Amino acid sequence: MRVAALTGIFAFGLYLFTLPPSFAFWDTGELQTVAAILGIAHPPACPAFVLAGWLAVHALPFGEPAWRVDAMCALATALSAALLALVAKRVGVPPIARALVALGFVCALVPWRDATRAEVQDLALLFRAATLFFGLRFLDGGKRRDLFLASLALGLAGATHGIALLLLPSFAVLAFARADAREPRALALVAGGIALGLLPYAYLPLRSAAIAAAHLDPTVALGLAPGAQPFWDYDHPATWSNFLRVLTAADFNVHSGFAGFLKLADYPHYAAATVLRVADAFGFAGALLAAIGAGLLLARREAGAVALVLAALLPVPYTQSYAELQDPERYYLLTLWCAAIAIGVAFEWLAEFLAVRARSVGRFALAAGLVASFVSASPSRGNLFLQRDDRNAQYYVDDIVAETPDNAVVVAEWAYATPLAYAAYVQHRFGGRIVVSAAPRQLAAHYARWLRTRPLYVVTFDDALKIPGFDVTPLAPRYYHTYRVSLVRRARAR
Repeated sequence: MRVAALTGIFAFGLYLFTLPPSFAFWDTGELQTVAAILGIAHPPACPAFVLAGWLAVHALPFGEPAWRVDAMCALATALSAALLALVAKRVGVPPIARALVALGFVCALVPWRDATRAEVQDLALLFRAATLFFGLRFLDGGKRRDLFLASLALGLAGATHGIALLLLPSFAVLAFARADAREPRALALVAGGIALGLLPYAYLPLRSAAIAAAHLDPTVALGLAPGAQPFWDYDHPATWSNFLRVLTAADFNVHSGFAGFLKLADYPHYAAATVLRVADAFGFAGALLAAIGAGLLLARREAGAVALVLAALLPVPYTQSYAELQDPERYYLLTLWCAAIAIGVAFEWLAEFLAVRARSVGRFALAAGLVASFVSASPSRGNLFLQRDDRNAQYYVDDIVAETPDNAVVVAEWAYATPLAYAAYVQHRFGGRIVVSAAPRQLAAHYARWLRTRPLYVVTFDDALKIPGFDVTPLAPRYYHTYRVSLVRRARAR
């Protein structure tokens, strides 16, 4: 317990120290915005994350809302690291090795980077780790309370992100390896725990209806349908059909990930990808020990060991096959979490195999080699300390505010729209401007009507933008490109 507590405290301190000071671009900016305003995120909407982020925004007495949401993610990853140490203890890893692998996970690039930004997978990792921890406790002790807590954690993981579906086989192994878990009362307990954990999904239709009734989304005043734009009411899940659309993430090609399990010829590729991801986190020596540890766990032929290996491997085919997935490293968080435990198992086995004792030079040399492997992996992680001074999104918003009039419609591609939404809906410093998230030509059919009452600007990656039927005037070029859009002169002359 002491190793777990110290690991969690160290991780939380490290992550807080390296948190960016404010809001950011891309999905990070979206989640910071949606959590602060109680909006609806892009499918599968992640309602547990939004609600937890809203609580963090209103519970923490310091930092701006974006920082508070980031701090919640830092806490979630720190608690996951503490659970890692506790699970490692349950599978027989001694204190020194537990501390080594837990700290190795804490300081690995992907967990550290994701812990310092608003990231759904941080909270999903915590709930999945809690599912495994309480599932292992139930397997060992048979207490119904642990079975319920494992079920509740699984439900909350599902209400955070659909990747929790891939944990179902591990949960089934842990929960039903005991005969008493297959009794009607135990099955009812499992169903009740999962249902309670999934309850945050009720937030989506209720909040969507309330947002529409209160006219909170200013893009509707532009003639766009409710749910056509992100941040406030993405996909408008107030109706049953739209709710199912959000729940199943029908806007995205998620079935391509699940189809990956059927592509047997790709399994060598999955194996190679797993090794590379683990090596990126823990070095090649760490990856080798993780493979040995996984084999040792399977050799035990115990339900708990099998559940951990399944939890580590099942996200891989999905992640490698998901056609539209950006930044796939974050989907490997649970794989890396389990890999760290496997490294601990292999470390202790190797130490005993070499007949090395706790205070011997050999064990110390083995530990030093493992630390060296951890340190050698992802040397760029030192750049995470530079995040503390990252205000690029703030400067970007300042520029857009300076370049556009107060009543402008600002059409921005997704990565550039999210900081503008935070400025508009959380900081309330975007004036009467309306943010529209779209590619420059996506909503061009609306531009002529908007231009009757408002000036129109576009923010894009395109350095040579042309929109048929409109004059496009570039402003000062930066790493993004801003254009003033107006009706073509011939059309105005008529």
